[in-house]
Amino acid sequence: MNLATPFTPTAEELEWYQRNCARHESPEDSATPGAAASDTAPPATVAPATAPAAAPSHTQSTAPAAPRAYPGSALTATVPGQRPPRPSLAPCVIRAADFKHLKIKRRLALMDTWLCEGDLGYIFAPRGAGKTWMAMALPIAISRGHPLGHWADGADAFRMCASAPADDPAADPAADPESPRPYIPVLYVDGEMAQEKIQERSEGLDLELSGVDILHHETVFNHHGDSLNIGDPGDRECLTKLLLEFGYKILILDNLRSLASGIDENKGMDYEPIANWLLDLRRRQITVIIVHHAGRNGCMRGHSKREDACAWIMELRDIRQQGDPGAKFVSHFSKPSRNTGEPMPDLLWHFTTGKDGKTKIHCETMQATEYQQFIQHVLNGVTNQGDIAEMMGKAKGTISKWAYKAINDGLLSGSTRKLEPPRSNKAACSYHEPDDTHENWDNEIGEGD
Repeated sequence: MNLATPFTPTAEELEWYQRNCARHESPEDSATPGAAASDTAPPATVAPATAPAAAPSHTQSTAPAAPRAYPGSALTATVPGQRPPRPSLAPCVIRAADFKHLKIKRRLALMDTWLCEGDLGYIFAPRGAGKTWMAMALPIAISRGHPLGHWADGADAFRMCASAPADDPAADPAADPESPRPYIPVLYVDGEMAQEKIQERSEGLDLELSGVDILHHETVFNHHGDSLNIGDPGDRECLTKLLLEFGYKILILDNLRSLASGIDENKGMDYEPIANWLLDLRRRQITVIIVHHAGRNGCMRGHSKREDACAWIMELRDIRQQGDPGAKFVSHFSKPSRNTGEPMPDLLWHFTTGKDGKTKIHCETMQATEYQQFIQHVLNGVTNQGDIAEMMGKAKGTISKWAYKAINDGLLSGSTRKLEPPRSNKAACSYHEPDDTHENWDNEIGEGD
């Protein structure tokens, strides 16, 4: 049986093909007098049976589609790979003596001191730890100008978005309960959870009293027959247009794995187009919060390159014990916020839903023992006992005893010479003291995430 040999075009043949495709897009160019004969004839090495002319007829363009450009992008050329020349950068240069006198608009604080306008941040945790609870509660509080747990509110940002003069209390809509409340507009994009679960949590958290809008993956599928994918340039363009058209100040992406299909999260270059898009949103003062999963090592899954441009990274450590209702976790900034310049305290959160369907949020400062601090140092990547002893100001013998106990209890792995995080998530669930200060509700939340 004769097997067909696949045709592999040479670089010269591909170049000829692209020139002719471009000509089909602009017929007037192909009729230009004096066109070189080499532009209209295929290279001599191309056999008639394998020439690109065997492609579909010219009634449908055979040229590859040019990448679509979101607003402000330079990708406006019709020919793939081409870009209009950039104007001179000379007008953009500012002398240092003049730069210090620039009137730069102060970025508004959206939540306490750690979250500001235009930030890019990540919230990550193992499956079922409560990522979506935090990802929903946070924008609701920001949108309404309310505090959340021990985090103070972003009152300045709320006033600015409400267009109320800060020096005129009478203009504050909050002073008149009958007047419509303004909100900071937020777009929450869900790529995974069932609609009914989002609806239940929305009702429990009083989402309707905020300025949060939901773009749900099932709704997108029902309207367009496919799913949203920020790995696709066209979908990134559509999201940017949506954000600008409706004036959204905050974008929540829940979660990266389900919303960025076709992207190898372990390859930094695969993430580059998304990173550039996120940087474009930051320049537009749009805050982006991305929800992601933790890997087996307890760190945020995937290539660390995505962490370079972010302002902060929040880790949620699951501490729910058997019998605990709802979601119970500790929030820890594994990358401290650039806005504060100092670490924020770890907080213990407990989300529980009562029989009335309303969600109650309990928050308290996490008081860690020295033994717990020792384990946390290992989880943060410090593996040498001597280094930990120096950091904590403890004797090496004390650190050695703690290391032996933690390995035997399964809270750490490796050896006493080189400590490593546990092979499971047992450490995060076990080394915190059980907390019995909360009320217990009979209606347990179905999903912890």
